Amino acid sequence: MLAVERRNRIVELINEKKSIHVSELGKMFSVTEETIRRDLEKLEKQGILVRTYGGAVLADDFKSEMSVQVREEINAAGKNAIGQEAAKMVNDGDIIILDASTSALYVAKHLKKKKGLTVITNAEKVVFELSDCEDITVICTGGVLRSRSLSYVGRAAENALSNYFANKVFLSAKGFTLNRGLTDSNEQEADMRRAMIKCSEKVVLLCDRTKFGRVGFVNTANIKDISCMITDGPMPEGWKEQIEAAGVKVLDLHNS
Repeated sequence: MLAVERRNRIVELINEKKSIHVSELGKMFSVTEETIRRDLEKLEKQGILVRTYGGAVLADDFKSEMSVQVREEINAAGKNAIGQEAAKMVNDGDIIILDASTSALYVAKHLKKKKGLTVITNAEKVVFELSDCEDITVICTGGVLRSRSLSYVGRAAENALSNYFANKVFLSAKGFTLNRGLTDSNEQEADMRRAMIKCSEKVVLLCDRTKFGRVGFVNTANIKDISCMITDGPMPEGWKEQIEAAGVKVLDLHNS
């Protein structure tokens, strides 16, 4: 396993478990503890984790936000599977909205053969991903560019969204829990997602397994705002039943 692959897997593990131990990681990857410490040091510099005696814990997301480049590599296989499933829900001629999440970027990757599609987005990377698709009209909201997420936010971006109505919006968030729904660690990103929900007929939540149980300080949406949820699971025990009871269709790729 290459060093970058090992570090990507460490990022997935700390997002799932919130804390990790050097000795366990050394045995898991069959490398020395010193190698693991160097991995953790590099990830700490990226703001992903904070090293502790004998291990590391997930960084405080109120103070640090992972760059879009780092987030794109977290659970890439799971996000790609979710993106592929989400793309099946898009019909030729649809008008859809993609937010600036890396999960939505994976949806964009599977839309390139659609015909007569209109994609509205505030994500610079989605615009670039679809820029060479002649049969897809891409509308960018414009606004203030956030370098950390490569997303456009602010009043101008929200006003641009208010001029449209979409068949579906595909979005994600920093975290998801039953009680708090979708939460984010940036108010401007949350504002954009709320605006997207308002002008969409159907809301599809792209929720890979690393989102379960994580909580940001800004509420973005409640379960009742969601039409469909796609996840690569496994979901915490009892969650699927409660989400479905709220009227949300759940596509759990882990059990499909």
